Amino acid sequence: MPSTQPRHRSLALAFLSALALLAGSPPAHAQTAPAPRVIAYLGLGPNESDRLCMIQLRTALEAAGWSFDGQLALEMSHAGGDPARFPSLAQALAASRPAVVLVTDNPPTAALMDATKEVPIIVIGPTNLRRVVDAQLRPTANVTGVTLGLSRQFMFKPMEVLLQAFPQARRIGLITNGDNTAHEGLRDLEPFTDMLRQAGVEGVRVRFSGMAGVAGAWDELARQKVDAVLVMPEIPVYHEEHARQALRVGLPSMSHHSWFASRHGGLLSYGSIGRVNMCARAARYVDQVLRGRPLAELPVEELYDAALVVNLDTAERLGVTLPPAFIARADRVVRPGERTLAPTAEAGGDATTAAQPPTR
Repeated sequence: MPSTQPRHRSLALAFLSALALLAGSPPAHAQTAPAPRVIAYLGLGPNESDRLCMIQLRTALEAAGWSFDGQLALEMSHAGGDPARFPSLAQALAASRPAVVLVTDNPPTAALMDATKEVPIIVIGPTNLRRVVDAQLRPTANVTGVTLGLSRQFMFKPMEVLLQAFPQARRIGLITNGDNTAHEGLRDLEPFTDMLRQAGVEGVRVRFSGMAGVAGAWDELARQKVDAVLVMPEIPVYHEEHARQALRVGLPSMSHHSWFASRHGGLLSYGSIGRVNMCARAARYVDQVLRGRPLAELPVEELYDAALVVNLDTAERLGVTLPPAFIARADRVVRPGERTLAPTAEAGGDATTAAQPPTR
């Protein structure tokens, strides 16, 4: 006589499945959709530059065949303007085991490198990677991406350009962020000591801490009677405030970030072209990591292209006259009265082209 156990087991499973459906739960044997793979981002605080960057990165990943409708998720983590929170936030991100972590500035990069040796870290701009790449720029740790300054040219050139803009200057101010580990790793007026000495110029270094400290730093530079100021490569969220304070105290200033002059009213900028387009380059790294390629096979890409932006509207407000030959070299000139709209991702091409000036 045949056994009735299989039939009884089938009836029991069917009964349990029916109960589960009535209760609003999936059947015990049902397949659940896998959780999306998380691309995490760590930054100081929300800002337009990073927002456009993430839009560009997402667009590039979708063009590579990835979907953010259940397959991938982009999660933003910010320090609320407090760099002291980076270590704890980095530890929390590492513990959550995302597929990859993105970072666009030096302080959070340092915190992430300390927090994890396993989670892949993709950088978009940070310069503090010398200790984790070999002579061929291949990563020796869990970090790679697109960088602006392994050779320090990213820092040297703006000072050289500033001295050309003000050949009669005798005191140049240098404003640095006391919360930025890359800034604090420099002694005195490094790396400009020799350049300033050869030009017969005295350097004055002033530090600030947090957004609340920016105004006081510019007050001190004005008290020191400097002729012009170089803002060290900085987290984008500070650029607008630096430009505003420079105009308030009447000091000509330069930054490495083109938005400083083209969007925020700073006098000069000389730096990398396509800060937002860098994010599309970084998307190639994210794509390869998601497909399982080891970071050791993905060398860091160092960018060298740069553009000069001159804001003549600000020059007029400051009463500054720049050498005509210097202005003629500019890749972009903001004319007096020219309206510089805040960048938007929705405006066609603005996220990729207007964010930084084109080369000639």
